[in-house]
Amino acid sequence: VRAVYGVLKEAEHRSTFYIPYWNLPLADVVVPRQRAFRADLKLLNECLDGLIAGARATRSEADAEALAARDYGRVTDPSLLRFLVDARGADLGDTQLRDDLMTMLIAGHETTAAVLTWALAALATNPDKLARAVAEVDAVLGDRAPGFADAPALPYLRACLAESLRLYPQPPILIRRALGEDTLPAGLNGAEGGYPIGKGADLFISVWNLHRSPHLWAPDPDAFRPERFSEARTNPGFKGAWAGYRPGAEGASLYPNEVSSDFAFIPFGGGPRKCVGDQFAMMEALVLLAVLLRRFDFSLPGGLEGVGMATGATIHTARGLNMVVTRRAGVSAGPLEPPPMTRVAVPATCGAEGSA
Repeated sequence: VRAVYGVLKEAEHRSTFYIPYWNLPLADVVVPRQRAFRADLKLLNECLDGLIAGARATRSEADAEALAARDYGRVTDPSLLRFLVDARGADLGDTQLRDDLMTMLIAGHETTAAVLTWALAALATNPDKLARAVAEVDAVLGDRAPGFADAPALPYLRACLAESLRLYPQPPILIRRALGEDTLPAGLNGAEGGYPIGKGADLFISVWNLHRSPHLWAPDPDAFRPERFSEARTNPGFKGAWAGYRPGAEGASLYPNEVSSDFAFIPFGGGPRKCVGDQFAMMEALVLLAVLLRRFDFSLPGGLEGVGMATGATIHTARGLNMVVTRRAGVSAGPLEPPPMTRVAVPATCGAEGSA
């Protein structure tokens, strides 16, 4: 876990530092942080190589046939690695498999944990929003566990997650490299004729600023208000350069995306390099949040002021999210719930200390 966070920190450092000194000869020997990064990467690569070798050694034709038929109940080890090795093992080398797993390991775990952390913090500090979300969960689920078919019936809970991603995007910046000469449009009150960019230029897109822009999300762009995603909005000042936000235009997506917002809301990016796991991540977060709200009450003594923010590859808490969690009155233990508790204080930390 420490190695994963070390690699994440170095990725952030390299994306924002002015001079790529790490490419200099012996930089990974002389510079302490580069030496630590090399050790972290070596540990992760060795760990993943060992898992891949074990999966290849136990590959079976029966598992491959079950995977091809999407009959996961007959698969001996229905894991992501097993799927990759059995379904595509003959076509993928160990390096490609390792790269795919590294993407899932680094990009796929802390982001969802961070979304849930901030969603719970925002709901706990907005009791009226929390009450509405809990009422929706109770009405739809009753006393059972949620499934994929329940997602359309939980629009407010999905809006709560989307609003959390708007205020606390994971990650807070996106980086794109120009493949050729181009010109960025002027936007609102920009230079006439736009802004020329050269081939190979790295563009840093501040998702944080975009999602909190008063020109796009007024009024109250800094407030937690999930209802905003059911309201159409536009800004005539853009003179046709922004189509505005159109509720429902996202189609079958589980969240308001770049299509419905004309790229004013891009928690998972947009275009060909968009996150491939966006729908999975939203479904995962939706199930977890629904189960938590169905079983427990959350409060945040002292509010958000004592939490603080720290940025890395994601936005996480600076001092942990110390919440008071109590079982909801009259709610019985469910199949996804741990053993009975009465009252506990849970340090739900996303960041250097671990994931919520």
